[in-house]
Amino acid sequence: MHKALSLALGLVVATTALAANSKPIEDVFQRYWGAYSKKDFAKAATDVLPSDLDDAKKELLPLFLQAQSHQDKEIQDMVAAFFGRTVGKARETLSPVDVFAGLNRVVTMGNPQLFDVLKDANLTIVFIRTPDADNAEIHYQIMLHGQSDMDMDALTRKNGRWWVRISEDPKEVAANFKALLERKKAGK
Repeated sequence: MHKALSLALGLVVATTALAANSKPIEDVFQRYWGAYSKKDFAKAATDVLPSDLDDAKKELLPLFLQAQSHQDKEIQDMVAAFFGRTVGKARETLSPVDVFAGLNRVVTMGNPQLFDVLKDANLTIVFIRTPDADNAEIHYQIMLHGQSDMDMDALTRKNGRWWVRISEDPKEVAANFKALLERKKAGK
């Protein structure tokens, strides 16, 4: 009986410690999601791992700068969405946060109804998996109009705080955009 009580107490303490350790992860994710779902991409980017933002800038900014002179209307619309109100030489010095925001404006342009409904969606964190002390997976359910879907995002701890990871590889995104530019240049 004493062993069973000790085991039960140990499980309660361990569960409480795990919940306390996941609070910073949940806080970062909730802050990110709240901004992202409202299309405040610059604010959402403040919770994205800075090295991920740097990688996105390195891969994507040169392509969008190159695309400025493209004659295709669809490409010009994408370039306009990416750069927003930034004009002239200032485009060459966009910050990594600006690049993240610009890329997500392009995504929004391609699927505006998604973001119109995201702001009304309910998000529930289902569980958090921490494979090691500096990495986490947050599994969540998005509920909208009686339908739900599950998704997962990765987070990393750097310099004492948790950061959301960009889920798409910037090299792949850049390759897809480059292929689109080439198709448009060929008139397809």
